[in-house]
Amino acid sequence: MVLTGALPAAAQMTKASVASGSLVPTSFPQWTQDLGYQKTQIYRLTLSGLGCPVVGVNVSGVTVHLLLDSGTARGFIVTNSGPSIPHHVLEREEELNPDGSHRGESYVIRIETMSVLGETFKNVEGALVDWRMFSSEPFDGTVGLDFFLNRRLTLDYRSGRVAAAPSVLPERLDSRRYVSVDLLDSPKGQGHVLYVRAKVNGREAIVYLDTGYNVSFISPDFADGSPRVERTGKFKVFRDGVPLELGGQKFVLNDLRESPINRGGGFGLPVALELGSDVLSNFVVTIDMPAKKLILALAQ
Repeated sequence: MVLTGALPAAAQMTKASVASGSLVPTSFPQWTQDLGYQKTQIYRLTLSGLGCPVVGVNVSGVTVHLLLDSGTARGFIVTNSGPSIPHHVLEREEELNPDGSHRGESYVIRIETMSVLGETFKNVEGALVDWRMFSSEPFDGTVGLDFFLNRRLTLDYRSGRVAAAPSVLPERLDSRRYVSVDLLDSPKGQGHVLYVRAKVNGREAIVYLDTGYNVSFISPDFADGSPRVERTGKFKVFRDGVPLELGGQKFVLNDLRESPINRGGGFGLPVALELGSDVLSNFVVTIDMPAKKLILALAQ
């Protein structure tokens, strides 16, 4: 099991921002109506200390608060920081970083039942890990997109709400509010994670989106021409005013950490951006895995 979506160190708490000159901000009542969610399909969303989305999950009768992490490539993770849950250990495995290097070891486990945002799954396999392998702060675990392969998911960081429903979207969405792009199939071995095609600094590229990251990165290969800001800390160079064109809409991203990006081989295009929750929290984010669509609205 290769698990991605680790949380970087949080020593530099500069938060990325997004500007759009054309999209109209969308409120919680507006998107629930536009996207056709019922009250019973809407749940509470909280944020971790690092600003990543967290949901309550029932694991064999025990409630745990897991990061809703689109970078968890397969299944779920629980850590030694969370409450004890009934489970069966199947084997021990090596954990790898996105570039294939050694990260540590984990235990493959199976649990009898797991209820995630209104749907119950049985005999689910996941991983039991030491939280220090993935984060600078303790966390109970993560739940990934494997639990939403037959339904769509909408996150609204600002309103503290998340919704999940069968994948039947309205035929038309207001283009003044919503931008829709195709999700790309992930490279072999990466599981169900999020890649889209975009233009970054005027060049065709791939963008990786990961709600489990609390910060965002730009590859040095795409940073030329964007204002450079130097700071003390782990990441020395930040970039402002980065143009991003996504689904025909233009955005400007600020305070992106400049760092090499080692993921996504096989697209024929380089991965220019890794967008974490510091950027994604500016949007209402809808992930429709069955339809292979990512739908974004500016959050009000």
